[in-house]
Order: sequence, then C-alpha cells, then structure tokens
Amino acid sequence: MKRVPIGLIVGLFAVALLVLTTGARTPVPQQIPKESKDQPTKVKLDTDSLDDKWGEVAFDHETHSVKKYNPDGAGVTACTFCHHTDQPKENLKPPRTTSERNVVLTADVLKDAAATPVKTCRQCHLQAGDDSKQLPVITKDGKEVKMDNENAYHINCFECHDAAIKAKPELAQKISGSDPKGCGKCHVAK
Repeated sequence: MKRVPIGLIVGLFAVALLVLTTGARTPVPQQIPKESKDQPTKVKLDTDSLDDKWGEVAFDHETHSVKKYNPDGAGVTACTFCHHTDQPKENLKPPRTTSERNVVLTADVLKDAAATPVKTCRQCHLQAGDDSKQLPVITKDGKEVKMDNENAYHINCFECHDAAIKAKPELAQKISGSDPKGCGKCHVAK
C-alpha cells in the first residue's frame, strides 16, 4: 500500500477550506434587476461596456450603503446620491432634474409593502447609441453631455471619489477618481 505524506493531505485540506470559505464571504456580483425593493450586496455594472479596453465594474453596494463611505468619513452615502430620482423635486441638486418619489429614499422606506421599487440606472441612462428614448443632457465644462449609462456612472462616481480623495489623499491608492489612468481600479480589463 502506497503512503501519502501527511503534509500533502493537510496542505490540500487547507487550500480546499480556504477556497470554500472565501467564496462564502465574497458573494459573486449579480446582474441588476430593472427594479427592486431588495438591496443587493454586490452587483456588476456596465456588463455590456462598449469600450474596447475596459469591461464591467464589480460594485460593492453593501459597503457603499452601510459603511462610512461618505467623503466626509462621518456617515454613510445617502441612497439618493446615486438613486437621485428617488427624492422629492425640491431636494434635487443641479444638474439633476428628475424626481419620481415624494419622500427621500432610505432603507426604511423600502420596508413598506406599498413602497415603489428602486429602478436601475438604465431605465433612464441608456447605452450610448440606443435612441429608443431621449437621454438627459447636462452642461459640463461648457459642453453639452448626453447622460448615457457610461457618462452617468463616471460623473456620479468621480464626484464622490474625487471628494473622498481630496479629504483623504491616501485613498488614491485604493479608488479611482477622475484620473484617466485609474480605470483598472474599478473596471475589469477586456
């Protein structure tokens, strides 16, 4: 009978255990439903990216919505920072103009059975080239910018990330702001 070294068995067991437990703690990003009342943990953004070099972004919704990720470091990022249509019109800050909710969206609002589900960004911010409905347009740096999906994500994410990096410069190693060399910090290379 052939003997297998005990070290090999222990090593293989340790690797298997590591793989199994890591998968349990790191959920696979999911596709975003068109609308939902359930907060996702991790989602994939820009899965159909038109960029030749950069693909999807694994976005940790849970971390951004429950940890102190507000640029001031003192509180969580408000739901309406990203879900800007989910607040009363009087709460909107330019250039945002669309309001579809009479109360400010919070996790507690969604617990109400009668609450309106949250829409995905793609309900308004279509893929570039999709002319099935008119895209919102803003003026940025003196130019009109169609708020397609890519522009909406980049402008919104950069606004927050740039403020966070300004407040805590060490974050520049972890997150990407509007620096065009930082794409790989968020995007998967194609």
